Amino acid sequence: MLARQRQRLILNMLENSPSLRTIELAKYFEVTDETIRRDLETLDAENKLIRTHGGALRIEKRSSELPLQKRLSENRAAKQEIAKKAVSLVGESDTIFLDASSTVLTFAESLPDIGITVITNAHDCVVPLMAKDNVDVITTGGKLDRVSHSYCGISALSLMKRFSIDKAFFSCNGLDLERGASEVAEIHAEFKENSLSVCREKILLCDSSKLGVRSLRFFCDLNSIDTVITDSSADPEFLEKLRGAGVNVL
Repeated sequence: MLARQRQRLILNMLENSPSLRTIELAKYFEVTDETIRRDLETLDAENKLIRTHGGALRIEKRSSELPLQKRLSENRAAKQEIAKKAVSLVGESDTIFLDASSTVLTFAESLPDIGITVITNAHDCVVPLMAKDNVDVITTGGKLDRVSHSYCGISALSLMKRFSIDKAFFSCNGLDLERGASEVAEIHAEFKENSLSVCREKILLCDSSKLGVRSLRFFCDLNSIDTVITDSSADPEFLEKLRGAGVNVL
């Protein structure tokens, strides 16, 4: 069998399974592990899969943004697990930025009532924070996006650039090992890209379904992310590659 034929079959197999192991592919095709590794390297270079230490992951692509309420109901347990970990990184007197993602909204609901300042463009983050008397809340204002329940545009960006922020807690539609975090909507990617530039520490809250996913617009390189917080279902090999890139993983 020619290499290209084998590679096409590998891609077909990934359509039915999110991950494949080198040793299993070698046995299936009756070739050496090294032959399969070369196939996976070729397909990874062509952005057709994500090569991992022991095999490959399927690249997931999302083409449209889901409404906030729909996203809130997805992977709810994973988001709560992530929020619990993220709370441990918030300290007294911190100034933090919260984006308008459903994962960060879950985190906002879990924040303790301590002396911190929260800056956010998320309309829905304000509601749970109103009950926390010791938390100062600053909203960006700007043009309301009804799908994400967030404020964006020039006015929101202008306010963000006035601040010096200790920590950004943000999410994404996908996290790629080569190109970093991405979003479906250009306007949200642009806002996050500019907002993160005024934040000293960047903490990505990302459930396991988003690992290996590439969306339309990349907004944050992997080497700019300090910490990735994910859930217990995350692929261990993917996490090991994150650590190898110098990213703290919780």
